[in-house]
Parts: sequence; C-alpha cells; structure tokens
Amino acid sequence: METNKKLTARQQEVLDLVADYIADHGFPPTIYELSGLMGCRSPNAASDHLRALQRQGVITIHPGVSRGITITGQSVENEAVTLVRSLLNGDKHARENAIALLEMRGVEL
Repeated sequence: METNKKLTARQQEVLDLVADYIADHGFPPTIYELSGLMGCRSPNAASDHLRALQRQGVITIHPGVSRGITITGQSVENEAVTLVRSLLNGDKHARENAIALLEMRGVEL
C-alpha cells in the first residue's frame, strides 16, 4: 500500500503487513500476530510502530479492541467485502471479528 505521508521504510513495511493481512483475512491482525509478521519477539515493538503510524495519520487504533486497527482512507465497501468473504469461507473467528468491526463503527447489536 503506497501512501503520500513521509514514512520510514520500516513504517511502510509495517503498514504493508497490516494491509496485506486485512486483504488476506478480512480483518486486521492482533498486536501479537503483527509482531510475528514483523519478526519481532516483543509485541511492544509492534505497538510502537502502530502508534507511530497513528501519529502520521495513516491508521487509527481503536482502544480496547484486539483487532482495532483501521487504515485511514480504506473504503468501508472494501472492508465489508473482505469481511463477508471471511464469513462465507467460514474463517476462524470471522463472526467475532465482524462483531468487533461493527462495534468499532458504532453499530449497536
């Protein structure tokens, strides 16, 4: 995913990892999953990079949600398509992730 913001190479790599994960799974990675994708032992390293990306304005982190990473400017339609695909494929935790996404969007269940 290309962005116009001035990101370091590592920040761009982390953003790309998040975008690829969302494209593949229909929902964002947890901090723990992202740390593994980054090749880091500590989830703190992933958290630090995510906070830097949030300061740059390229992502939003929703506190208290385990998969609460949203890429700024990502189309709601794209999110919906990947989420429905995940549900139809019977992906593990798809229902929980759908509920979390709806809650992040302020939809009451």
